[in-house]
Amino acid sequence: MDITPPRTFLEVSASGSFISAAERLHLTQTAVSARIRTLEEQLGRRLFVRNKAGARLTTAGDRFVGHATTLVQVWEQARQHVALPPGREEGVSLGGELSLWHPLLADWLIRMHRECPQIALRAEVDCPMRLLDRVHEGSLDIAVFTTLRNVRTWFRNCSSKKSW
Repeated sequence: MDITPPRTFLEVSASGSFISAAERLHLTQTAVSARIRTLEEQLGRRLFVRNKAGARLTTAGDRFVGHATTLVQVWEQARQHVALPPGREEGVSLGGELSLWHPLLADWLIRMHRECPQIALRAEVDCPMRLLDRVHEGSLDIAVFTTLRNVRTWFRNCSSKKSW
């Protein structure tokens, strides 16, 4: 199942720019545009009004935000649930920035594994903004980082979305 188009849509929606979305997704602007164009063709509606200042949602795009968020969240939950090892009933996914892994997060993971062996643990390293995005989309349960530039902008963008 390919959820990259809805994930790309959400990134453009959050950033308000195809260029910014491309940078955050580590893609070219052309690739982002192609994904959005394909999604618009599948839905039969334009999702963004594009101009030199960036991109803003159309009415159809605004309506699709909640659905795209749900698609991404449900897919991530299903993927994580299916991936649980035998004998594990639930899992916790933790993301942190590199500077916190040793010893703080590594020690926490070891202790968690000892005290709650029935819980599958998944860990990853990323930058703070991406960790917050992953929590918002449902692919991470916990994000740990020290500082975050533009945190007010991130929360303002998220609070304006209907999924919160």
